[in-house]
Amino acid sequence: MDNIIQFPKMLLTGEPQSPEDIAEKLDAYKQDYSDQLAEILWQNLLGELDRSGCDLNTDIEKHFPAMVLVLESIRSLHLLASGIEHPLQKFAIENISYEEWDPSQQTLLDFDPEE
Repeated sequence: MDNIIQFPKMLLTGEPQSPEDIAEKLDAYKQDYSDQLAEILWQNLLGELDRSGCDLNTDIEKHFPAMVLVLESIRSLHLLASGIEHPLQKFAIENISYEEWDPSQQTLLDFDPEE
């Protein structure tokens, strides 16, 4: 009997998980990971813009909406690649066409500068 290792008894604190519970936890993990990754990439992007001469801090109220849009775009793209919906995905599908996109265009969307 001296060659038998006694392992601690583990108490199960929860019931076995259903496939739906596991899928829900996996989606939550993917969303949390996307939040963290988007934040890191966004901070790096803002740092690169700063190094290239963009002063985004002087008039933060002017730049903040576009800055947050970039953050949400990064998050949306990562979630899309992970099979999770994000509100910007619908907007992108409705307003941006791969077939019609021309990299030489200055803007992707038509907008009225007066608005």
